[in-house]
This record gives sequence, structure tokens and C-alpha cells, in this order.
Amino acid sequence: VRTTWLLNSLVAVEKAVMLVGDSGTAKTVSIQNYLNILSMERYQTLNMNFSSRTSSMDLQRSIEESTEKRTKDTYGPPMGKKLILFIDDTNMPKVDTYGTQQPIALLKMVIERKGLYDRGKELNWK
Repeated sequence: VRTTWLLNSLVAVEKAVMLVGDSGTAKTVSIQNYLNILSMERYQTLNMNFSSRTSSMDLQRSIEESTEKRTKDTYGPPMGKKLILFIDDTNMPKVDTYGTQQPIALLKMVIERKGLYDRGKELNWK
């Protein structure tokens, strides 16, 4: 009940939420239950499980497949909807030679800057 209230409050003001805790504390179940009661007319959800083989490109492709092109360089969920991205096992991606986990670095950029770069030749912001 507390978790649902917290999620409702933070989703209403469009803030990122990260639940942390020991294994078996029902974090995933709590969020999945919350996502199941959301209005599908207002929200679109994207569920991902990170693993040691998850790359930043995997994350970017999943986000791009869940959004649609609105203008030349503007993408988003279908009109009138908000995209909610649920990622399970965030700590799983492999650490690279620089000590970073690339999918988490991309996720940080998406949250902070509300977009990402096109990985084509021109590296356009979208």
C-alpha cells in the first residue's frame, strides 16, 4: 500500500523512481502490480530485464521501438500517453574497462536530459 502510494505520487509529477532492497522483498511484484492497474489509455509501459549481456544499444532499441516519430527529431509515446519504463535487475550489466555500465549510463542520460542521440552518422539528438 505504501509503495503504491509512493509510485502514484511520483508518477503523477513525472519523476523517476528506483526501488532498492534485498532479494525477495517484493520490489518487482509491487511494481508489476502497480503497472497492471494503470490506465492503458493514459500510459504505455515498457518492461525490460537487464542481464550481463545487456548493452546500451539494446536499451536504446527498446526505447525507440516503444516510441513513434512526431517531427524530424522528436520522438515519444503515442499522443496522449506517457511512457513508463520498468527495468528489473538494473545492477546486472557488465562493467566495461572504464568502470561504467553502459546501459545504466544511457538510462541516466535519458532521465536527466529527456532524450538520446541517434547512433547514425550525424549523431542527432532525439
